Amino acid sequence: MPRTPQVPYRAIADALRERLDAGEWLPGEQMPSSAELAAEYDVSRTTAARAVRVLADEGRVTVVRNWGAFVADN
Repeated sequence: MPRTPQVPYRAIADALRERLDAGEWLPGEQMPSSAELAAEYDVSRTTAARAVRVLADEGRVTVVRNWGAFVADN
């Protein structure tokens, strides 16, 4: 991921939000793991997990510790 003025976790959260809006994952469906997202976006697992937490704080996903992130039933 090239450097931009936006910090990586926010850029990834934006990208994931767009993918959610496009219907890539349906409500209740599990999203890729932090490790998979880290590899996809070429960032650390911590950065990927932080991006998912942003979506969880927005109510877009539900994170189940040690299990995964799931698209919220909105």
